[in-house]
Amino acid sequence: MSILLKYNRCSTCFRLKSIVYYTYRSITDNNIFSLQERGLFREILPPVDPELTQSVMNKKQTVYCGFDPTAESLHIGNLIALIGLLHWQRAGHQPLALIGSATVLLGDPSGRINERQQLLNDEIVTNTTNIEKLIQKIFQNHEKYIWKGNNDKGQRKLLPVSILNNLSWYKDMNVIHFLSTYGRHFRMGPLLARKTIAKRIESAEGLSVNEFLYQLFQAYDWYYLFRNFNCRFQLGGVDQLGNIDTGRNFIKKMTHLEEIVHGVMLPLLTNEAGEKLGKSTGNSISIDENICTPYEIYQFFRSTPDSKVEEYLKLFTFLPLLEIQQLMQSHRNKPQEYAAQIKLAKQVTLLVHGDDGLQSAIRTTEALFAENIDLLSNLTEKEINGFASSIPTMQMTLNPELTLLELCMAVKGFSNEQTALNVIDKGGVRINHKKVQNPHAVLVFGLHILPNKITVLRIEKLLYYQMDTEQE
Repeated sequence: MSILLKYNRCSTCFRLKSIVYYTYRSITDNNIFSLQERGLFREILPPVDPELTQSVMNKKQTVYCGFDPTAESLHIGNLIALIGLLHWQRAGHQPLALIGSATVLLGDPSGRINERQQLLNDEIVTNTTNIEKLIQKIFQNHEKYIWKGNNDKGQRKLLPVSILNNLSWYKDMNVIHFLSTYGRHFRMGPLLARKTIAKRIESAEGLSVNEFLYQLFQAYDWYYLFRNFNCRFQLGGVDQLGNIDTGRNFIKKMTHLEEIVHGVMLPLLTNEAGEKLGKSTGNSISIDENICTPYEIYQFFRSTPDSKVEEYLKLFTFLPLLEIQQLMQSHRNKPQEYAAQIKLAKQVTLLVHGDDGLQSAIRTTEALFAENIDLLSNLTEKEINGFASSIPTMQMTLNPELTLLELCMAVKGFSNEQTALNVIDKGGVRINHKKVQNPHAVLVFGLHILPNKITVLRIEKLLYYQMDTEQE
């Protein structure tokens, strides 16, 4: 037989007590700007006044957010933007998601210290198709499991998200026509004064012309959406403030109207060290289950530190603020139960991967950490591959007479055999959650190796090893 060995250091094992994930009735306030209380809207350009508030509360608005297909998947930083669109949708407005298959060729310099690598056309097509599917899935999961799951019958019907691609209006546009018609409305002073632009110009690599012009095309995108869809609001991360402000000023010049459009700035997702989580920094968590499984995204949010969990509950869930306050109070009283983190993980996994994904994530978590041998035996190949993708692996050959001691030494669980013998004798080694104190016990298929061809080996409660076997 051949064997694939995978192991994971785990010092925070825990037991889930419930798989209930539905929450109280939750409706976004008709005053969409109240989301500033959740920390979701960090800044609004220009600042909100009573007239604007009444206009938004009394009339359907159109709001958009752009997503350049720079990678095959969106990540949890993009998820904040999608949740922003969902809140507008819940308040009765029309959400637009714009995929920048044209502008991705230029490359947005915002928040970058060097130029993006240019993508091939086939890559852009693949990325665009996959991102469109992910956006549709998020909106469908929200409506099916969160909106309809938590609201009374007869509640307001959500307006479906519209997904557009800016390639549709650029593919036949002449560059001379664009620059001669629209370029004259931009002034170099404000464009050069932007911090991102100035910093890149002063860097050793400098700034390419295509990157510099990116802000013009993003401005035109908004103007096109304003003219054709009456889109008055754009959502974007705080690193997009310069691009969005450029768009606002461009629309003012084109329409000769003051403060007709508004930029809504969203927070950037960071870790405890203040580092941005995203594709550019290489530390993002994908929302595509083919890249990052439901178990992985569940565990990411389940591991949220106490210092971040309240912030994340406000940003990533639709739970009412009062419920979040009550949940945090309960968490502070019994932090060892991780109630806030578990609620957060369930809500995000439900939104991203739906009910099936959530149940799979919970099942895998309980199988690995709650010492449930039945769940461990019933894990599917997809679920096994899901948690195995985040665990270091090693391969070895399993012979019919392989003993527990030989296995422990093969996976380098101990520095020497004497230490291994002592730990095994004291009950410090478990196979599939059960103590095995005979170092010379031979591994038996069906007993030590489960029917789904996996084994979990635990040493001193710190190391997990997973074996994936195939009979020859």
